[in-house]
Amino acid sequence: MLNPIAKTDTKFLPDLIYHQLKYSQVFKKWPNLIHPTTFSEKITLRNLWPKSIYTDLADKYKVRKHIAATIGEEYLINLFCRCDELTEDIFASLPASFVIKDNHGSGFNQVVYDKSSLTFTELSATTRFWTKSSFYKMSREKHYKNIKPCLLVEELLLVDGHVPNDIKFHCFNRQGEMNIFIQVDYDRFGAHRRDVFDENWQRTDIRMGLQNSPVPMGKPKHLALMTSLAKRIAKDFSYLRIDFYEANDKIYFGELTFTPGGGLCRIYPEEIQHKWGSFFID
Repeated sequence: MLNPIAKTDTKFLPDLIYHQLKYSQVFKKWPNLIHPTTFSEKITLRNLWPKSIYTDLADKYKVRKHIAATIGEEYLINLFCRCDELTEDIFASLPASFVIKDNHGSGFNQVVYDKSSLTFTELSATTRFWTKSSFYKMSREKHYKNIKPCLLVEELLLVDGHVPNDIKFHCFNRQGEMNIFIQVDYDRFGAHRRDVFDENWQRTDIRMGLQNSPVPMGKPKHLALMTSLAKRIAKDFSYLRIDFYEANDKIYFGELTFTPGGGLCRIYPEEIQHKWGSFFID
């Protein structure tokens, strides 16, 4: 028998009903949004009633100013271009390799290893799709609703010819005590794997939606500095995910995320949902 929820046309639903249904599809139960206790329930509340500051800090362009003021512009990836749309002149001016992304959502990005391997027409069509799309309508994460779309072209960071691993700090700040878990995403554009480490770089048994890597990443050379920077950025928030890269013997800031996966990532062991939920209030 078909699940009636699966047949629901969710695009016409109010945000509250939409998130309750999406949550129930993943977790096979309704979220408790009156007295939330789990990590995913609290992220669901943020989707619905975000703080106003989340909008500017989720904007991949505006957040650069905040990061420069908080930890220093030396941690920003070199920005070749910010534009409302990709033109032939802009395309011609770009270097042989780069990363192009949209500022107002998740998944709107493309790694270009060799510009000669694609045409302006191809890339223009892709980027127009991004800027015309509403990530809010796709995910109902409300703080994305009022971000004005634009395109960013950044330097392509490479380590031994490969895109570096994403090093994502989950920072939980409750009554001045900060708990940190470090998520590492390997080979995002290939055989994507994921590990979660503690603050001392001991791999945990936590799994977040993907298989662990057969060989865990070695301790980053600049882990202590990266951790210190993450704490400085996260100090005013009860929960925040901060993404970094380590490449060319340097640390680079990636982005800030307030509602990772929209709260719909299954986490194992299941008690971690309650443990992480206990670490932050809103």
